[in-house]
Amino acid sequence: MSDRIIPFDPDRRARRTRDPDTPASRQRPPVPRVPDFARADATWLQARDIAFLLEIDGHDPDDASLITEGIPPALEALLEREGVAARVAGETGGWLNISPHLYFHVMLRRLLPAPGNYLQRRVIRYLANLLSLFVRTDRLYRVQPGEDESFEYLVDLLAEAAESEPERQFLVHAHLGNYALYLAGIGRGWVEYRRRYGRSALGLDYYQDMGRRAYRQAAEHRLARELELQPVFNYLSQQFDRYADALLRLGTARAPSGN
Repeated sequence: MSDRIIPFDPDRRARRTRDPDTPASRQRPPVPRVPDFARADATWLQARDIAFLLEIDGHDPDDASLITEGIPPALEALLEREGVAARVAGETGGWLNISPHLYFHVMLRRLLPAPGNYLQRRVIRYLANLLSLFVRTDRLYRVQPGEDESFEYLVDLLAEAAESEPERQFLVHAHLGNYALYLAGIGRGWVEYRRRYGRSALGLDYYQDMGRRAYRQAAEHRLARELELQPVFNYLSQQFDRYADALLRLGTARAPSGN
């Protein structure tokens, strides 16, 4: 797997970039029917992921009849096996041909208590998809792909939400929550470093509070209900610290070789 976890880069300068001569609306794609971050369903496995799981389970990965898009219950159960987690974590060596989504999904399951209900499974799927998007730094700093404007300060995202039309506002609140969770988890070392050495007065509690509030605001939007994300956002708001801690541990994990 060639994609890797991208830590927050302290050398990048905070900015909110846009060509001042071009209206923002002309540089923004329309709000999609299903935003890229809104994938928390059970149909995310790629054919190569299914082949990988079947091979670990002793099946012939070249059997085309077994390789279908989706995630039937038998494969869902495979995701929870320790052997799968050990292989994905790189403990057994070897080259992996899996998607970033599968990598993050398995690692999150390993770092979190076993999901006890459907909502907790959806939250893991949501976060695995989100992290598979955020491995690309360009996506980390943008409300949605294809935009020219980038944001590195949470306060700028807050101002953007206040200035936006309702549908755009939903995207901004969701991104603010996602970005704050990333910084409170994988980027926590950077946050604590800046606070410790006087480069910022903002501590971890700032990112936690901003993230909780943003997820709560996103959950209240009509689009959250239409996308069936309201329970996911509410749960992330309530359990923000728990998932940030899991991302902190994930940030120290070594991704295995692969493509």
